[in-house]
Amino acid sequence: MNRENNSEKEQVSAFLLLCLKHWYYFVISIIICVALAVVYIKVKTPVWKITATVSLSDDDSFVKSGALSQSRSVMGILGMGGGGAQNVEDESKKMASHGYIKKMIQNLSLNVIYVQSKYSGIVKTNLYDRSPVIITANPVLPDTLGVLLQFVINVKKENETDIKLKMEGKTVGKYNITSFPAELETPAGRFTLFRSAYYDEYKKPFKIKALYTGYDYIAQLYMKEVEIDFEKKSSDLIHLTVNHENPVFAKRILKEVVHVYNSKWNESKAMLSEKTNAFIDERLKAAISDLSLVDDNIRSFKDKYKLTDIEADVTYYFEVNAKLQAQLIDAATQLKLIDIIFDFVNNANNKYSLVPFSTTTLDPSIAEVINKYNEALLTRNVMQLNSPRTTSILQSMDTEIGAQQENLLQSLANIKKGMQIALAELKSKEKEIDSRISNIPSVERQYRDMKREQEIQQTIYLFLVEKREETMLKSISLLPKLKIINEPYTVKNPVSPDIKKVALVVLFFGFLLPIVAIYRIPAIGRSFLRSRKK
Repeated sequence: MNRENNSEKEQVSAFLLLCLKHWYYFVISIIICVALAVVYIKVKTPVWKITATVSLSDDDSFVKSGALSQSRSVMGILGMGGGGAQNVEDESKKMASHGYIKKMIQNLSLNVIYVQSKYSGIVKTNLYDRSPVIITANPVLPDTLGVLLQFVINVKKENETDIKLKMEGKTVGKYNITSFPAELETPAGRFTLFRSAYYDEYKKPFKIKALYTGYDYIAQLYMKEVEIDFEKKSSDLIHLTVNHENPVFAKRILKEVVHVYNSKWNESKAMLSEKTNAFIDERLKAAISDLSLVDDNIRSFKDKYKLTDIEADVTYYFEVNAKLQAQLIDAATQLKLIDIIFDFVNNANNKYSLVPFSTTTLDPSIAEVINKYNEALLTRNVMQLNSPRTTSILQSMDTEIGAQQENLLQSLANIKKGMQIALAELKSKEKEIDSRISNIPSVERQYRDMKREQEIQQTIYLFLVEKREETMLKSISLLPKLKIINEPYTVKNPVSPDIKKVALVVLFFGFLLPIVAIYRIPAIGRSFLRSRKK
């Protein structure tokens, strides 16, 4: 054991002595590594962290705090008066989804990347939105383009421009133009080149490369670059972050992400409001007709029997049966509203429209079916909005939605049967009470039935009017869905290059290279001498 320890100490001592003997190796290596690190830091474009904070706003607050409360009993029955808590996690994922990022790419034309090369291509600068030359094509092309196109644009002093087009690394076209705008017929389609507002700022000759690709590919890259995360599930705050070489352009990206989300939210809300208003207007016409018919019947009934103050004659009856009548009205109203929901779902014009009723207080099972149906519709509508062409996934979703629609209609029919049974039981109890007050004239009983029908129709009418006004108020965007709390700003210190990491790399190679040289150079010399002797 002692011999082994002594041997190890001797080896360490020999190594240290060898390093001290060649100390100048370490000095030279450290100087070279430091010089290379300085050049790297000077040449490397710094990457900055740009962040912003937004908040999900509840645009239903104006309606909830208003004075539209005349038919809150009906609203309570259907569960339409209040809204649930917003799912900030789902909204964050929606903002970072491929469809939303792709829309941002389209708005900012990020599928075209402009790079300027200097010093024989040693230094390359990304021009972002300050390119002297802009390339455009048919708006449909980036949706279908599956390859990367590289335009090498060489602008000469004589205002002549040579253009070379490469596709998958191969040159597929060469062009020469003398003026802008210029159109190029290429194997991938027709492209147009324009001078930008920055053209005159560039000293000629200059050379730039324009990489042109499809929206889908670039969107996948930016999905990794743009980080969207929420504060916590109980909060409405969402944080957006992107690391970028150009802070000004990065701020535009974050603002555009917020703008795309708000735009899509407004489109969805407008579509829902349009469908809901059309349905409510149709039901209002029927409710007005039914109410007018009941009013005419009451007026004719009074004229026929010369009735003046029948309400005072039946006051006692209404006091005794007040509780039963309220139950009858509620049961009849619920049955009527179930018919409205059934008609909405069964209407072919509302095939892909969200059901604007929750019915949570009627039956939890029907609420669950409606919620799943609405979620499937929302997913399907967003997919159709992002990809207008019919796909197999969209067809599969249409089949699934059709099955859910049949399930919903069957559930509504079952609930309706249950309500009809409950209404029949209430009417049976009413007959029992009627038998005890058989002294009330038949005229009064007929009048009571007509008054009850009038109250039902009035309740339905007021409910539909309120719902229409509420829908119209919701469709007005008083505030954007995403409210900016912190405007995009640049964090103080750059993300890259990291001085600490560069220093660690300098130390590592500064000591590694001399050690390799100390051991390798003598070995190479001995090998060279042996070869000479041979």
